[in-house]
Amino acid sequence: RNRRRDGMSLYSERERKRKMRSRYASSLLTAAALVLVLLTSSSSCSCSALVEEVDWTEVNTDKTSRAQRDNTWVVIVDTSRYWLNYRHATNAFAIYRSVRENLGIPDRRILLFVAEDFATNSRNVFYQQLFADAELKVDVHEGEVEVDYAGDAVSVESLTRVLTGRQPESTPRSKTLSSDQTSDVLIYISGHGGENFMKFQDNEQMIGEDIADILQEMHNLRRYGRLTLVVDTCKAATFCQHITSPKTTCLASSLRGQNSYSKHSSGEVGNSLIDEMTWLLYPHLDDLLTDPKSLAAKLNRKMEYSTVDLKMVG
Repeated sequence: RNRRRDGMSLYSERERKRKMRSRYASSLLTAAALVLVLLTSSSSCSCSALVEEVDWTEVNTDKTSRAQRDNTWVVIVDTSRYWLNYRHATNAFAIYRSVRENLGIPDRRILLFVAEDFATNSRNVFYQQLFADAELKVDVHEGEVEVDYAGDAVSVESLTRVLTGRQPESTPRSKTLSSDQTSDVLIYISGHGGENFMKFQDNEQMIGEDIADILQEMHNLRRYGRLTLVVDTCKAATFCQHITSPKTTCLASSLRGQNSYSKHSSGEVGNSLIDEMTWLLYPHLDDLLTDPKSLAAKLNRKMEYSTVDLKMVG
């Protein structure tokens, strides 16, 4: 009787454990099914949300979209203060407007140096406007403008540091030229110059040997793949004469012994408005980057007061 009682106890214990395992397995299956349902439901919601949020656009193959895809950087420098130099600021803003609108280059890849923004000058009767044409219809200061270096910050030292990358670690990224050995770099400089020099704010000069050394250092530091320098000033070609760095192009607004003149003036503004080469150049910057020889020839057919010079180093 005792053996029978022990056998029934063992059977009951086995049956109890079997039922527990069965209930446990059933619970696991139920939980797994619930998780699967939740995952399927969540995935479905995420996918439909993504479909609604994505802004689909067709890929363009025009010049602007190519420039946007390229690793292209632009440095624009106006070196002149004082109201009588209105046209030098207009030069800079015309180029700035063109690289943004015609080339599609964003502000994060543009560094703009403006010694004095005459759009807010007290003598400007057209407040917040800078006109480039005689009819006063082309306002190159229109819209948002991001000036990176202004006033005293426009100097030979600041430009040198930006181009060579030798800036303090505390410098904001927006004020640095983050180019590399694959970049196209366009540098535009406008102001008063002379035989082998460019003036900065009437108190210092950058000479031709300086800019040549800077470009050579940029090449050594692998800060460009191809570099284009545009100089709009008197005797501009002499400022480029010492450049020997590989893969560089220098477009100058005048030859040795020539002055660079304004294209338009206005009695209403009371000033010269824009320099001749820049007026002819700024709508055609893509041609400057793709076929500078043809562009220089076209410019010279239209220039009235000076001769454009083009120097290319392979």
